[in-house]
Amino acid sequence: MKEININSVNHSELLSDCQPPVPVAVGVTKAMEDGDVTAIGVLDGKGGNQIQALLERNENPPEVLAGATLHRPMRTFSPISGVSKLLRNLYLCGGSAASVAMMQQLGVTFVINATTVTELTDTPLPAEDTRYLRIPVKDNREANLERYFHEVADMIEEESKAGGVVLVHCVAGISRSASLCLAYLMKYHRMSLKDAYNHIKDKRPQIRPNVSFVKQLMDFEQKLYGTRTVTMVYCHALDQELPDIYEPEFRTMEMLYQKFRRNIARR
Repeated sequence: MKEININSVNHSELLSDCQPPVPVAVGVTKAMEDGDVTAIGVLDGKGGNQIQALLERNENPPEVLAGATLHRPMRTFSPISGVSKLLRNLYLCGGSAASVAMMQQLGVTFVINATTVTELTDTPLPAEDTRYLRIPVKDNREANLERYFHEVADMIEEESKAGGVVLVHCVAGISRSASLCLAYLMKYHRMSLKDAYNHIKDKRPQIRPNVSFVKQLMDFEQKLYGTRTVTMVYCHALDQELPDIYEPEFRTMEMLYQKFRRNIARR
């Protein structure tokens, strides 16, 4: 394969060549938009917390989540079926979208599968010489994905320099694969974690790496640049800390929680 000097890569051209992603629906209930606090099941410490369940669903979403985002109109597209173009030579998707026909159409030369063998079988490849890498990490808060950040970023850059096209996927294209793409943008495109997140979020609105992966990315940023652009903030509705980049997604939830608490206090 033809080698390209890394210093000759025009990163701004790569970024500007991206197209908007396939629209997506995210699992936020209609009750939240209507202000119906009781409908979302926020309990006063005496029962199950359905908001916590909603958070877990967002970290490990089913194939289709109905509803609308807090800041976007409701869409009718599956959050898994679409392929998102992050750079001219980097794509992100869920496992069900990683078809041979799609990869042939995009000219994919390197596939990175960030799932365990119990979740997905090996990805079907578009050609015999297509490179393939599996990152066997589960999407949970105990998993160590950071150990692969440098390796995966280096391999994506190597393929990019050779003129290839990389496809990164996990089960849904939301957490693990998005985290690996974030690490690549941070290392080779000199982006802060916040800027990298905003870039990918703009191309694929449904991304939401689990909280542990975000913390690992925060550590990765600290090691790369000696600074952190993302901080953890306390969310009362969930009684836990969340990355501040997720704050817009849970702002309405927090408002409804506070409204519920005020209503309880008046009784």
